[in-house]
Amino acid sequence: MPELPEVETVVRSLRPQILGKTLRTVWTSGLPLRMGRKIDQATLRSRCQGATVHGVARRGKYILVDLELRRRETSTLLVHLGMTGRLRVEDERAPRLKHTHVAWSLPGGRELRFVDPRRFGWVQVAADVEVLPEIASLGPDPLAELDVETLARSLASSAAPIKAFLLDQRRIAGLGNIYVCEALFRSRIHPRTEARRVRGRAATLMRAIRETLEIGIANCGTSFRDFVDANGAPGKNIEALLVYGREGEACGVCAGRVRRMVDAGRSTFFCARCQRR
Repeated sequence: MPELPEVETVVRSLRPQILGKTLRTVWTSGLPLRMGRKIDQATLRSRCQGATVHGVARRGKYILVDLELRRRETSTLLVHLGMTGRLRVEDERAPRLKHTHVAWSLPGGRELRFVDPRRFGWVQVAADVEVLPEIASLGPDPLAELDVETLARSLASSAAPIKAFLLDQRRIAGLGNIYVCEALFRSRIHPRTEARRVRGRAATLMRAIRETLEIGIANCGTSFRDFVDANGAPGKNIEALLVYGREGEACGVCAGRVRRMVDAGRSTFFCARCQRR
């Protein structure tokens, strides 16, 4: 699933292509997306058609496109990529891929297309996204809002394993399996350590999280199979991963081997020597 660096990469590559542009028409496949929910096509068309893009931003793993209609009515288009979602700008003459679910026509013969083979993504438009449960429940952004003191207080109140704590979007918005594994390795914290036992190392963990995310963004995200930016380019961060996906390989710090274990259906990669419980 695309995480904060991948979503930020899409936002940065999408912004120069659609900022200031007017959305002309909206096409939808009519198929349901996340959890079998159908897109509200009527609202999507009424708020998007004829609207001008005034901003493209990220909140956690959500892409937010700010829109303004001619009558000064504002709204925000919310897109979540799910597991296999792609948001790309393409030539409108190019055939739409099989799993295209939404297409917004742009000036100059271009289209913004949302493609999602597994349909775990989501598309919605609202006058105020802040009241949507998906956004209202998000914790602070680790790059823009989270500080050491807030992290330490949150850690102290939780007996959950630190990996589960970091994956909880209500605690910190945007982190996922790849970058949590990497951040825990950089901070030398075992993934199953109770969160409250880590509160004294909040500053170290905070630095590791930010460093991990900043490297991922600088490398335009991690692409194993599906992820590409708004231009169709894959990320280059896979070579920068220290433990994720490297089971059995030598640890880059000690003489140990990278191990893999499964927690709640997710693979966790770590070094038992560097990350002692």
